[in-house]
Amino acid sequence: MAQFSWTEDLYTGNSMIDGDHRQLVSLVNALFEAMENNLDADRMSRAMNALVAYAAEHFGREEAEMERVQYVASLAHQAEHAKLLHQLAELAQRLGAGGRINIPAVSDFLSAWLRDHILTADIKLAAALKPLCSPAPQAH
Repeated sequence: MAQFSWTEDLYTGNSMIDGDHRQLVSLVNALFEAMENNLDADRMSRAMNALVAYAAEHFGREEAEMERVQYVASLAHQAEHAKLLHQLAELAQRLGAGGRINIPAVSDFLSAWLRDHILTADIKLAAALKPLCSPAPQAH
């Protein structure tokens, strides 16, 4: 199973969002490694729970920024976040209960979702935040 590769096209230009995304990629890869190496269910469950927790934190930061700037696409963006968190929570629950998961399907799903979400929704959010993040002009 391939690790999720960070590529230059994933940079949004927003340091908070990009930093969070790099951490998400790290956590996704830790989960992939646990699944690939057939680690025990407890270790896979811990990797999944770490991913779920950090994704929720990251989404909260993005959503706070959306609210701060009254981002026009915030409802659709938040709906994507909520759907993914629900799907991740279901996977985490299944792993926590000792259930089996389709590892290649989970790997493909997470990789595709993360790449697509960054390249569509998060790039647009970062662009909307950019003019509002520039420093105020200095008074002379």
